[in-house]
Amino acid sequence: MSRAGIAGMRAAARDVIEVAETLTAADWQTPSAAAGWSVQDVVTHLGCLLGDLVAAVNGEALPDAGIEKLNDIQVAEQPHRTGGETIAFFAEHLTEASAAFEPLQDEPAASTETPMLDLGSYPLHAISDMFTFDLATHLRYDILAPRGPIARNLPPLDEVQLDPAVAWLLGGIPKMQPDLSHAVTAPLRLTLTGPAGRDVVMTAAHGRIVMTPAQHSTAEVAADIASTTTDFLAWSTGRLDWRSVVAIDGDHAIAQTFLRALNLT
Repeated sequence: MSRAGIAGMRAAARDVIEVAETLTAADWQTPSAAAGWSVQDVVTHLGCLLGDLVAAVNGEALPDAGIEKLNDIQVAEQPHRTGGETIAFFAEHLTEASAAFEPLQDEPAASTETPMLDLGSYPLHAISDMFTFDLATHLRYDILAPRGPIARNLPPLDEVQLDPAVAWLLGGIPKMQPDLSHAVTAPLRLTLTGPAGRDVVMTAAHGRIVMTPAQHSTAEVAADIASTTTDFLAWSTGRLDWRSVVAIDGDHAIAQTFLRALNLT
């Protein structure tokens, strides 16, 4: 654990605000690459989710609904806002979240496990990792071209954002999809290259997936699944077809069984 998630969340949020401040009234209402949501809905969702987790950290109960259903309900219930009001809504919740999440990087809170709706249970320090992932991925793949509708030039994602975002996704592989272990029919190596690169081995036993740094694993892997860290944010969440950005070395059938099943939130 570290404060990398806080730095990543703030950097990703700056990117969201930087792009949002350039949007026209028409841009805000343009359909995003997130099915059923406009660009404005995506930014509204980010503000709502920040508010939800701040409330949870403060001891309030979250609605009894899965994360995807809750997201759709909350976006649909939001009042009409102008673009400027949407930015202010997001920025207000971001300020609250920064204040609430920073103390969670210190023990004893940092290692305290807490359920995050239907995503599984995670140490509290990982909340900021989740938001780094959520902010960066929604902006880069749901709002911005080429997948999204808005053409803007941002620098490529760097280690500040990718390190916590990748950590969140790797931590979610054993937790977000309860039946995913059935798709790991033999040990698999996941090699992520570029900023914040990772090299891990996945094994499955007794209905759960275990992630082990490759240098500490003695498992004989059936295949190596390789991609960049930036692409991993997209294909692991179904935003890009893994076949276009993933290289497989070894048993393709075993690797493809896992890749077809993986769809992280």
